[in-house]
Amino acid sequence: MGDRGEVSINGVYLYTHWGGNELIEDVKKALNERARWDDEEYLARIIFCKMVGDDMESTTGYGIGNIEHSDAWRQIIIKDQHIIIKRYDKIEFEGTFEEFLEEVV
Repeated sequence: MGDRGEVSINGVYLYTHWGGNELIEDVKKALNERARWDDEEYLARIIFCKMVGDDMESTTGYGIGNIEHSDAWRQIIIKDQHIIIKRYDKIEFEGTFEEFLEEVV
């Protein structure tokens, strides 16, 4: 099966096969650095590095694409310093980066 999730940033999809449950915390760690919020290319890399962690050499488990993954149960959409968190297409949170860091546990 898997624990599929993805982060969408400006048409780029960061996919995890096994880390859907940790995805919110990975994004929170990346945003807590308060770096490159206004540069989505760099922010995407920062988030992806948090997702991958120490598993940089693996050839499975993570991916980067330009289309939505069909079976990700958790989705995080980032655009213009706003974030939407979905679980099975139901919105769980929608707000600014600051609101996300303050409100989402």
